[in-house]
Amino acid sequence: MNNLLLILAAIGAMLIIKDGFIFESLRTIIKNKAYSINITLGVYINKLLSCAQCLGFWCGFFIFFIFSLSEQSYTNILILSIYFGFIVSFLGYISDMILTYIDEKIFKLQKDNEGKTNKN
Repeated sequence: MNNLLLILAAIGAMLIIKDGFIFESLRTIIKNKAYSINITLGVYINKLLSCAQCLGFWCGFFIFFIFSLSEQSYTNILILSIYFGFIVSFLGYISDMILTYIDEKIFKLQKDNEGKTNKN
């Protein structure tokens, strides 16, 4: 059960960091700072913050790593953190695809309803 909560927390963190309004200005600041340091770094950071799989891996890795420091040996923590990174990368990508699909459908329904309202 504890591992399931960590996976869900990592997926939630990934979705909030990637698309959440709460992190929008921070994402912009980080991207601009990375581009000002080096174009290649800027491109890499931009892709990292835009990619559900990439961000999901790192969220899974760090969340499991942080919450497991006192429980296991460092070798096990590293291996399991990578393992959790892969799990969250996969599940985060699926979650992002589903939520994007739902958002597009809702947007289309709202647009269709606006068109019907304007015609009447």
